Amino acid sequence: MTTSTPTPPPGAPRFLAMSTDGSRTVIADSPARDAITLALSAMAQTAAARGEEFTADLWGPSDSSPAEWRYDGSTTYGGTTNSTAAGEIAPALTAREQREFDQRMQTLFAALGRAGITAAATEVATVARPLSAASTRQIAQWLDSARQQ
Repeated sequence: MTTSTPTPPPGAPRFLAMSTDGSRTVIADSPARDAITLALSAMAQTAAARGEEFTADLWGPSDSSPAEWRYDGSTTYGGTTNSTAAGEIAPALTAREQREFDQRMQTLFAALGRAGITAAATEVATVARPLSAASTRQIAQWLDSARQQ
């Protein structure tokens, strides 16, 4: 089986993600790779909550020549959560507890996304459930500092 590299997107090289559903729609576009990673992790979280998945082709400027495109491959996101798992994530919480839990989940997903780590919602929920807001922020700071090194 031979795999061919897709045709580069039009325009000057920059970091972007393109839909692979045949439309080749640009779904994230930025001069910085971190912004693409963050956008894709947010999209993955939404897709996972719906029980869906999507595939994106990743592109960026070449390391050897910023005027040339580099194909970074195709990645599938989402599809890790279903209605059964949603019940396992946050069973019977009060409105306040649910709001706090959602904030911790969002903070951890964003930090993991910035670090380029994709994780299933059930795995993140297992970590987020017992944490305080301060502990969640500390973990996010550790992930951010590890990414910068």
